[in-house]
Amino acid sequence: MSKAVSIKDKKDLSFLLAVLTLTPALVNWLALWLLNDAWLAIILSSVVFYGGAFWQVKAYGLEERAKLPTGKIIKSLGLGLISAGTVAALSIWAGNFYFGKAIPDNMLKLCSQKLYQSNAFPAGLLQFFIFVAVILPLGEELYWRAGLQGLLARRAGFKRHILISALLFTVYHLVTISFLMPGWAGLPLVAIVFAGGLILAWLTEHTGNIWAAVLCHGPGAWGATIYLIWKFLK
Repeated sequence: MSKAVSIKDKKDLSFLLAVLTLTPALVNWLALWLLNDAWLAIILSSVVFYGGAFWQVKAYGLEERAKLPTGKIIKSLGLGLISAGTVAALSIWAGNFYFGKAIPDNMLKLCSQKLYQSNAFPAGLLQFFIFVAVILPLGEELYWRAGLQGLLARRAGFKRHILISALLFTVYHLVTISFLMPGWAGLPLVAIVFAGGLILAWLTEHTGNIWAAVLCHGPGAWGATIYLIWKFLK
């Protein structure tokens, strides 16, 4: 078994965190802003997340964060299901207000046009759901929470590394948010993503693995998001 790589100082960690944050952001920017292809962004992001997660976990000895130990199945999956239901309910409530009352109709129309013109649904909502509520969230949790957050946890305190993890997670999502909801309309989404990043980071540290966060992120947050897309942007 190969020995895990160690990070010697804060400069090395800062550089690594910057690379890990900007790489998927750049991929998203190229696919969305230059090629106007949301489906390509989803596919390329999945490749980056799974490939990057595999490298981080193996290179830095973070395998325990990706495992689901037998003794923690009930705690991890139970907390994941509870948090998924709670996040889904809150997201739908907030989304109904945001899309139904706070955002003008012309902005909704613009967002809907961008989704369809950028090839977000090449085979309909079902395929979109499978990728963005199952495949992509698992890759993101392996990448951000098992990998990047695992590196942070070794060098920063509990509150600090959760905060930084959520902040970097939000920075990555700025590319997508600004593409779909430019200007002031995207600010509430930025706040929601940051709050979600805090929740997912806390779930990971509280359970010792990513699986509660996977359920919360996928079926919970993205399940609610897809429902809102179907309701307001179809």
